[in-house]
This record gives sequence, C-alpha cells and structure tokens, in this order.
Amino acid sequence: MKYPLYEKAKELLYSEYHKNFEIVKDSPYHKRYVDEKIRHSLQVSGAGNGILKHEAYFQNRSSEFIDIAKTAILLHDIFRFSEVRILYESGERIDHGVRGSEFLQQFPEFNNILITLPIKHHGHMIEALYEDEQYQNIKDEQLKEDVKHIAFAVRDADKIANWQIVTQEFDFVKKVWLPFPEDDSKEQGIIPPEAWAYFAKHEIVPHGVVKVKTNASEALSMLCWLFDINYQYSVYYCCRLDLFSGFLRLFKQIKVDEENISAIKEIVQDYCKQKFNMDIL
Repeated sequence: MKYPLYEKAKELLYSEYHKNFEIVKDSPYHKRYVDEKIRHSLQVSGAGNGILKHEAYFQNRSSEFIDIAKTAILLHDIFRFSEVRILYESGERIDHGVRGSEFLQQFPEFNNILITLPIKHHGHMIEALYEDEQYQNIKDEQLKEDVKHIAFAVRDADKIANWQIVTQEFDFVKKVWLPFPEDDSKEQGIIPPEAWAYFAKHEIVPHGVVKVKTNASEALSMLCWLFDINYQYSVYYCCRLDLFSGFLRLFKQIKVDEENISAIKEIVQDYCKQKFNMDIL
C-alpha cells in the first residue's frame, strides 16, 4: 500500500536534516546531535509502524488516516534539526515540538490537526494536550479521539526509539544524553532520593526536581517514561528489542549498585504486570 503524504514527509525530513547539518558540521557535538536525530526519526517511524499495525484502534481504518498517522510519527522531531542549529548559533533553547507544529502549518499538506497537535505536545506531559485550547475546541468526538490516539502513538514510538539508541548505542549518544558522559566514578551511579520517590510512585520525574543531577538520575528519568506508555504493543516491542534488560545493563555500566538495580527491576516488572498484564524481565 502506498502512502503519498508519508513520502512527502520523508522528503521534508531529509531536507531539514541536510540543510541544518551543513551549518553545524564543524562542531563534533552538534554534528553528532543532528545525526542522532535523523536516525532517531527513522527509528520512531519503525516503532510507530508496528503500533499502527497491531493496536486495535488503528485496525480497519482508511489508508488516508494511516498515512496521516505515519506522517505525524515521522515528523514529530521535524524542528529538532533547526533546534540544534539554533543552539549552535546562539545557545538558545527552544521547544522543538511547539516550533515543529508551527513550522508544519506553513505546508498545506501537513497543516492538519491530526499531525500538528500530536507533534506540538509530544515532549510535554499528556495533560498539556488535554488542556490545549485547540484540542478542547474540537467538536467532533471521533476527530478528538483520533488526535489523542495519534498522539499516543507518537509518544510511545518516540520513547521506544530513544530507549533503543540509549541502551544499544550508548557510546554513540552518551555525550548528548548524560550530564557527565566522561565521568565513570561511583558518584555518578548515585540516584538522588527525589528521583527515586517519583520512580517508586510510577510517575515521570518532573524537570527541575533533581537538584544535583548524576548520570544515574538522568538514566532513571529516561526509564520513567515507561509510566507514560499507552499501548500494550509498545511494551511488547520493547521486549523484542531487549530494551528493559538493556537499561539494567546500562545502570550497571554507569556504576549503579546491584541493590538499586534489583529494586529498579522489581518496580518495572510490577508496573508492567499491573498495567499491561505482561511479564517483561
């Protein structure tokens, strides 16, 4: 089956990648960041395709609807490349989801609430979508459900791909993901109590809660994204990729002690059993 909008989206994705790569290519950090994001976008697309194929909500839907959903997933980070370029040029930090949504609105084929709203809030807590005025003003209940479920697919696929590259290609991305990538001391394996508190409650660690970050606190914050996973297939896909075991190996690599690793394993196992009825480790 052909998906013409998705094919146009790939052209736009590569155009944005190449355009911004040329500007930052002389900086090893920013070059690596941009390269990681094009690979990430394709990995997100792959995970998203699995969700669209296997989750009940997307079964028996029109090819046009699936084309739109595939496009939203692929383009979720369309403004990441410009974000890295802006960071390189000025040091300014921006919200790439919001800016990506605004960017896509200039293209008639992509200016669709089913694409722009899920992208706008893919990096926020899900409540940001529910509280968005545009989302609240949707009168068509089917359209509202479609926006929500495409947002769920984008968010799940995004997390899966991030976990995949962090756990399987750690040496490639650690300078992007960790606060102290070259520090392999035992101090970097300490998980601050405020991070533990949220993880134990099955909640995402909010930005700014951890006052003294360590490599371990950042890794645990990444794993906390599990508590925002929406679909059972997403967890199954993570198991196929050995991502949960990969996180345990990652914690060991960054010097988290065995007792804490065992506690992390137990919390993850219990949560997935309770929410998804799955034994994962």
